[in-house]
Amino acid sequence: MDKFLREGSPVWIRVKDQLLPGRLRGASNGIFQFTSEYEEVLSFEEAALSRETVHPMHQSSIDGVDDMSNLADLHEAAILYNLFLRYRQDKIYTNIGSILTAVNPYKCIESLYSSHTVELYSRHQLGELPPHIFAIANECYCCLWKRQDSQCILISGESGAGKTESTKLLLQFLSVMSQRSSGAASQERSNHVEQAILGSSPVMEAFGNAKTVYNNNSSRFGKFIQLHFSQSGNIQGGAIVDYLLEKNRVVRQNPAERNYHIFYALLAGADPQQKEALHLSEAECYRYLGQSGCVRDENLDDNLVFEKVMDAFLVMGFDREEIQDVFKLLSGVLRLGNIEFVTAGGAQISTKEVLSNVSDVLGLDCYQLAELLTQRSITLRGEEISTPLTTEQAADSRDSMSMALYSQCFSWIIRKINAKIKGKESFKSIAILDIFGFENFEINRFEQFNINFANEKLQEYFNKHIFSLEQLEYNREGMSWEAIDWMDNAECLDLIEKKLGLLALINEESRFPKGSDCTLLEKLHSQHGSNSSYVKPRVTDHQFGIRHYAGEVMYDVRGFLEKNRDTFRDDILNLFKDSRLDFIYDLFERVYSRNNGDDAVRLGTQRRKRTLSSQFRDSLHSLMATLGSSNPFFIRCIKPNEKKMPEQFDEGVVQNQLRYSGMLEMVKIRRAGFPVRRPFQEFYLRYKMLLKNCNIPEDGKERCTTLLKLYDDCNSHWRLGRSKIFLKEALEQKLEKARAEELQRAAMLLRAHILGYRARTRYRRVQASLLIIQKNYRAHYWRNVFLRLRTAAIVLQKHRRGQLARRLCFELKTELELEQQRAEKERRAEDRLRREEKESRRRVEEERLQRENGERCRESPETSVPPDQICEETVLVEPVRNVGELTDLAQAESKQIEEIVRLEHEIQRLQGERALSSVSPCVLSPREMERECKEEIQRLEKQASQVVQEFLELLNFGALDESGQILEQSLPIQDNLAIEQCPEQELDEGFHTDQEMATVAADGRLGQLGIGKCLEDGVNVNLAEDGYNPEDWRNCNSPGVEWEREEIQNLEPESLDTSDDIDEEPIYSLPPDIESDYDEDELNDPGTGNGDTGRVQDGSRISTFTSRSVGTTRYSYDSWVDSDEELDLRVDTDEEFSTCRAPIGSRAPNFQGYLCMKGGLMVPWKRRWCVLKDETFLWFRAKQEALKSGWLYKKGGGMSTLSRRNWKRRWFVLRDSHLIYFENDSEEKLKGTIDIRGAREIVDNGEKENALDIVTGDRTYHIVAASPEDASDWFNVLSGVHIATQQQLREMRDEQANPKNAVGTVDVGMIESVCASDNPDRPNSFVIILATRVIHCNSDSPEEMHHWISLLHKSKRDAISDGQEFIVRGWLYKQMGSNTKTSSLKLKKRWLVLNNNSLDYYKSAERTSRLGTLVLNSLCSVTQPNDKSFRETGYWHFVIHGRKHSYRFYTKFLNEAMRWTSAIQNVIDNKVPIETPTQQLIRDIKVRTTNDQRMPTGSEC
Repeated sequence: MDKFLREGSPVWIRVKDQLLPGRLRGASNGIFQFTSEYEEVLSFEEAALSRETVHPMHQSSIDGVDDMSNLADLHEAAILYNLFLRYRQDKIYTNIGSILTAVNPYKCIESLYSSHTVELYSRHQLGELPPHIFAIANECYCCLWKRQDSQCILISGESGAGKTESTKLLLQFLSVMSQRSSGAASQERSNHVEQAILGSSPVMEAFGNAKTVYNNNSSRFGKFIQLHFSQSGNIQGGAIVDYLLEKNRVVRQNPAERNYHIFYALLAGADPQQKEALHLSEAECYRYLGQSGCVRDENLDDNLVFEKVMDAFLVMGFDREEIQDVFKLLSGVLRLGNIEFVTAGGAQISTKEVLSNVSDVLGLDCYQLAELLTQRSITLRGEEISTPLTTEQAADSRDSMSMALYSQCFSWIIRKINAKIKGKESFKSIAILDIFGFENFEINRFEQFNINFANEKLQEYFNKHIFSLEQLEYNREGMSWEAIDWMDNAECLDLIEKKLGLLALINEESRFPKGSDCTLLEKLHSQHGSNSSYVKPRVTDHQFGIRHYAGEVMYDVRGFLEKNRDTFRDDILNLFKDSRLDFIYDLFERVYSRNNGDDAVRLGTQRRKRTLSSQFRDSLHSLMATLGSSNPFFIRCIKPNEKKMPEQFDEGVVQNQLRYSGMLEMVKIRRAGFPVRRPFQEFYLRYKMLLKNCNIPEDGKERCTTLLKLYDDCNSHWRLGRSKIFLKEALEQKLEKARAEELQRAAMLLRAHILGYRARTRYRRVQASLLIIQKNYRAHYWRNVFLRLRTAAIVLQKHRRGQLARRLCFELKTELELEQQRAEKERRAEDRLRREEKESRRRVEEERLQRENGERCRESPETSVPPDQICEETVLVEPVRNVGELTDLAQAESKQIEEIVRLEHEIQRLQGERALSSVSPCVLSPREMERECKEEIQRLEKQASQVVQEFLELLNFGALDESGQILEQSLPIQDNLAIEQCPEQELDEGFHTDQEMATVAADGRLGQLGIGKCLEDGVNVNLAEDGYNPEDWRNCNSPGVEWEREEIQNLEPESLDTSDDIDEEPIYSLPPDIESDYDEDELNDPGTGNGDTGRVQDGSRISTFTSRSVGTTRYSYDSWVDSDEELDLRVDTDEEFSTCRAPIGSRAPNFQGYLCMKGGLMVPWKRRWCVLKDETFLWFRAKQEALKSGWLYKKGGGMSTLSRRNWKRRWFVLRDSHLIYFENDSEEKLKGTIDIRGAREIVDNGEKENALDIVTGDRTYHIVAASPEDASDWFNVLSGVHIATQQQLREMRDEQANPKNAVGTVDVGMIESVCASDNPDRPNSFVIILATRVIHCNSDSPEEMHHWISLLHKSKRDAISDGQEFIVRGWLYKQMGSNTKTSSLKLKKRWLVLNNNSLDYYKSAERTSRLGTLVLNSLCSVTQPNDKSFRETGYWHFVIHGRKHSYRFYTKFLNEAMRWTSAIQNVIDNKVPIETPTQQLIRDIKVRTTNDQRMPTGSEC
């Protein structure tokens, strides 16, 4: 003993059958003093010392080991001391083979879980680095491919040992490995399932964890997390299974404990607005939170928990509405606990305000909630009997409602998480089991019973896998083995789950209507009182006990049966299902009631509802089956002390955990056993590359032996069985390391060859590229040399040819000048001769006149002519000299008139062709034809204006007026002479006043020609002498010219009007005046297209291209391509069918303007743009000044046009030629503008559903409409704007308001009265009174108010439709198609009019095109609306059955559906009954039978 008993030497000291590590402190007077490592002082006399009392400590125990199977001192104290040494060094992880032991440090250890640590352990095998939870996770991840099997990790330990944190660390490591998987495809790497799984942890912790006596973050439920991996190594999906949430904690907690974390986080992290909306206050104000006396904990940060939960909600895909519903439920639960009761003839609620707040938050009826909490309703023989409750019973009812709400909310959250992380299951999976640890409180209830039962099952699985199966495998393979005893818990499990065990008795008593907790306790005592694992207390006080593997636990039986039934009262369940919140209704939609369970019992055992313990037992069995099919890894979590304090190691607490977990037995079996077992063939195939330089035997067993002797020649770490090789984990790790090195060398060799091949390939490719570059460069160089030479030659040729050309030009110019000189000489000679001839003629004429005057003087010598008269005669003769000029002028005028007529006809012909082309839908598409036609018309108009201008200049009315004045001065003196001298003047009619020809005046209209009038009034000369006959002027006009003259006379002035008068749009438009220039046909029927703008003499129609013709084209195109509309026409007809547009008489006046409106007393006033159109009162958010507006989807960005993630819903407005889109229909936030006129083309994209493409010079805009009809309308309007002129755009701009964009509509026929209001705050206000509501309106002026009232008043003539009085009319949705089995519901909005004979429906309220008619008679019928279809589709619908067809109509309002059905039924009831052929046959049979009975038989006669 003296050899090892030296001062300070470490020894083992036995005290009361327990070994303690210690050191010799000193010896004096024969007394040895030892100091324990746990700070205890022990004294022994020298006589009492022996080898049994004190013995030396092995070096492995002194230094500590990473793997406790390597300890030389193999006893419980050595294991405890090894954990203590490592715990003091912050080494919390220790291995026992492949089993990991983790001691909770209750503090953060720096760099223990950093990214560098993850990277380090992901690159090394198990055992190469110090023990760590990342090493277990990496080994589990690698075993997916190593063993080709699913893996599982079991985390066990007491409450507070660190199981939840270990689970999060495992998920963190596996998520990193998934993201780093190099072989994953791009679409697999982008699923982000791992982020969703990590994001679910804060939510589950907040809703499922709470502070207990042993743990600040104790899991009050169990969870089993499965991660599905692909072959490439990334996570493709997952699933979470929850077990047994502790609902009782919601309403009561033990002292120094808290409720679930989410309640405190909501109160601490919610902003003031949320608290006010949810009626929240401080935590101390709630009974459910303050009853334990622990509201706040310095170790818990509730604000941080709330932030993590909100971030996790967003990661998991929870929307704002769902989060708000969850918070409402939590607020309702807290408020529900504050309801208090007093005794007054039964329980009565004393806190009415709290009750009202609970009802508002949960959407429940306040009166029903109060009645449910204070009374119990029982249905007995079909009668409901209400029994008042006591205050205790009322409190239990309140608490049961709170637990039900919270548990259903928790289950809903788990379902939402599973829906988010659900994915493929293509390869293998890794499962992590984090279940509640063993619990033993002062008061243990039904929850602790199930928790400890689950821990018993897990301990059984652990014992079976570690001890039983391993030793059985050794015996089966014929290996020599010394059996190791362990603590078996089979007897305890038999007590709980055997045929007449505790679970069976609890379930049996739960199904008895009169079963109680006392009767259950009696049965347990009588049945199992003699069982060694059952504890019957000496004093029966509602308790029984079980001796578990971890110790004895006493359970309080009170509440066992009620919690085991897990059912609801009918009245509680019905109250939740009647909640106004859809969230509350969805939670309890599939929950069983208590009566449902009783009915199931009466129907037989096959349809019984399972109890909670039965469900939990079955789920445990399913869990065990899943674990049995996987390769397990075990993590044992150990709690170092009960105070949850760091750096405190309580050896008693730890030793107790080591003892009941079988840690010593685990060390023994791992030390003596061979946990790695592989068949011979599998072992050789895995490690055969290690024998590449050895002689390989032919026998498989010999091959394995040869390989093993290379690494363990002494045969200490391996054994050979009959069919398998048994290895210790250390040898397997050595083999795996050698295999990895060999594979790495082979990989490096392959990589070298591949890199060499790639380098040589790249070199050859670069060399070939260089040759091509050299070839092309040389060709480029010599080509440039050639081009320079050719350019120089061309320059020389140019200069030489220029020189020759200039010489030739000079010679030609010289000859031309000589020729011009000769021509000038000849012209001058001719002019001289002409002047001489004229002079001679003049002299001859003067001589003739002198002779005539002389003769006249001789005949009348008495008459003397004064000299001034002779001057007048001379002046009179001057116009005769200009006879030739007048003749040329008349001929030029005739040619100009013919040219004007021809051009006008050409313009009219091209305009007619353009109008015809706009009517045809087939010609609309080629815009080139339209543009050519437009350019031709503009060219001809310009040419016509030039010709007219020349014609006006040619007329020279000033010269004609001067000639006329001279002639008038001469007429009074020589009137008779003029008549005699010019007899042909009577025959020259010229252009008379009734045949005036039009010409273009300054304002752009055709003026009048006055040539005939001028000749008729003033020219009194003799033109025959100069060779001019006036009859030739009329005869020179050909028949074609005469016809053109008549055409010009018959042309309407409007056909040539090109004035651009544009009036500013008024604030509100009045009806058109009767005497104004307004097309009455267009007013009566706007959909019939453009009218006649003019007719030629032969009856051919002349039309111009206006906005009305564009509308006609659009309507024709719609009717041609709308196949759905054709289907609607074929299907919607019962008795009659007509596609013509029936005239409807005078239309209601249109009016529009701004009004302030509100629909109730509590609703604020809002300014709206109101329109009265087609007997419908509409109001909009903004002024309707656009050509078209509506909601469309626009692609926001990205390359994919099929994914809808990049499509944004925008409000599109077409103003003039610009398509503007906003963020919403308030038109406040502008997002962009598209120039339609400047676009290249508008494409109707048939490949995509309801899609349009607007192609501009910069980009292509992709737009999608909500329906095919809407897409067709947008395409037609945009195409019309794209090809329209400015004049047509101005005519299209005043399109009427679209009812689809209206905020609200009211049929004028539904208005009962309209009257002025006496509101002092709104002086110009009036009220529109309907059957179901009242609308208050306010105008800007009293005149406008009176005008609105006069227009909205319903008169008797307004109730006339198609010549007969209607009963009801309005908008309804009609179901399209006859196949009712299809799942999709296709609806179209139709305008319906019901009269005394039929039900007509139209496409619009204008009723210009009736789609069909249903004739009503006594054989028709109507089905009333029901709530089933409303729940399924959101619409109330009714069916009208006719003789041939049945029609389904839908509306969103019940009163609207009831109004239609009652009105139609009244019309059917008022019809004369019609006798069908079947009824007629029955009547004939009855008459014939009656006649046969009345006829006497032969015997009677």
